[in-house]
Amino acid sequence: MTSGQAAPTWRPDTSLNPGNIALARAVAQMAGRSGRVLEAGAGTARFLRAICSRFPELKGHACDTAIWGLAYAKQADGQLAVTRADLTALPYQSETFDAVVVFDVLEHLRQPELAVREMARVMRPGGLFHALVPCEGQPATLHWLMWKVGVAADLKEKRLGHVQRFTHGALRGLLEGEGFRVAGASYSMHWIGQVKDIVMHAQEGQGFPQWLARNPVYRVLNTGLWAASYLESRALAPLAACAVAVHVTAVKQ
Repeated sequence: MTSGQAAPTWRPDTSLNPGNIALARAVAQMAGRSGRVLEAGAGTARFLRAICSRFPELKGHACDTAIWGLAYAKQADGQLAVTRADLTALPYQSETFDAVVVFDVLEHLRQPELAVREMARVMRPGGLFHALVPCEGQPATLHWLMWKVGVAADLKEKRLGHVQRFTHGALRGLLEGEGFRVAGASYSMHWIGQVKDIVMHAQEGQGFPQWLARNPVYRVLNTGLWAASYLESRALAPLAACAVAVHVTAVKQ
């Protein structure tokens, strides 16, 4: 979360499934690391809490502008240090953190380069940066196609506040332009995952027929779609083509 003070009217994400793809890939990158790790735009810090539970040698710090999320994070894990902060003006000294992690944040920012610049500033040289970033402007994806033909093109902006449509190349350029060296990337949300994503947000929006949402056949198919998208993400992790979600790891120069 990156803005707002009051708790949202929807049910917030406060915990993670152990099989969560983004968590598994972040944990793989954090293995063997120690020191201070910051989750920027942390919300309830569910990723940070899960990472620190696996690596007790890490000291977790969470920042966000949403007070309710930080309060929940602190209640859930009293060892976390939480700070209310704007990502474009982080209240930390330079070269404070050994790692910074970001999940589904940059696409919400009008000027993501300012936030990336601040994250680079507060990291020590050689520090690890890991992010999950939707790239909904990537050609040959369903989200890109919807945008180009003007069919529900603003679905994610209305539902989630996605104001950026990154491409894989634009994301890489953003990081490299602010002093990072991209060390690797993996991918998720290929074709099946995109169908699942579109259906999920359409179903949660206004105007979706409730009779269909309650239909047992639809519910079985929807459950199968989730399972298939999970298997797809695991099987096609190295495949950049037609993938929306990028799990990128970079090192501060």
